[in-house]
Amino acid sequence: MAALLLVVPLAACGGGDDGAAPAASGTSSASPSATPTPTPTPEPTPTGPVEIGARLDITAPGAVLGAGDAAVIEMHNGFDPAGPAYSEAQVTSRFVGVTVADPADLAGVDLDTPIDPAAETVYYVRTQHTLEWARGLSLTTVSPPHVRAWDVDGAGAPDLLVFGTFPACEGGRFTDRTPGETVESCDIVVLPSAQTLGYVGVPENPQLTRDAHEEFEVQPVLWQVPAAG
Repeated sequence: MAALLLVVPLAACGGGDDGAAPAASGTSSASPSATPTPTPTPEPTPTGPVEIGARLDITAPGAVLGAGDAAVIEMHNGFDPAGPAYSEAQVTSRFVGVTVADPADLAGVDLDTPIDPAAETVYYVRTQHTLEWARGLSLTTVSPPHVRAWDVDGAGAPDLLVFGTFPACEGGRFTDRTPGETVESCDIVVLPSAQTLGYVGVPENPQLTRDAHEEFEVQPVLWQVPAAG
């Protein structure tokens, strides 16, 4: 946040009457008074959470859905419900599709983990999310859920983090944060080429207050990826 600068007018440097030259005439002109600079008014701090939309029944954790089915996902951002950055939201999510990445897309891209095209396959997982409900002191942290992937045997597929913009697979963002806003998002996952992508999903995470270091388990809501061909 940029610092606020308070501009204070300097008082005129005045000498005393000693040695003052006589007025040139008997008429004196009044000096204009300085106009005080107004003090900036700080933005009011919210005293209670903002709530938009209507809360829905969430899809049961562990559910396995078909490719065209919708799921209601609940997300909690932050660990302290009383904290200023904590927010809760529900979205209706749909699995759109999976495509195999063109190795040329990744050539020269700054990756967190190098990819071996001869041994690994990169997938773009596309999903659609509609904001249904949100609550928090600030809704700026409300965003589409992060989508994970698993092979047909249930082994997790690592995420691939790309630094900077990546037009081939951009993550979606809510901008208006109003009920009904819909965005399409894309996540990047990697599997050994010998393994087959079987599921994509979102960890169901109605996160309660807990210690940040406490171990916990979540059951993802899954969509089954249609077999190729």
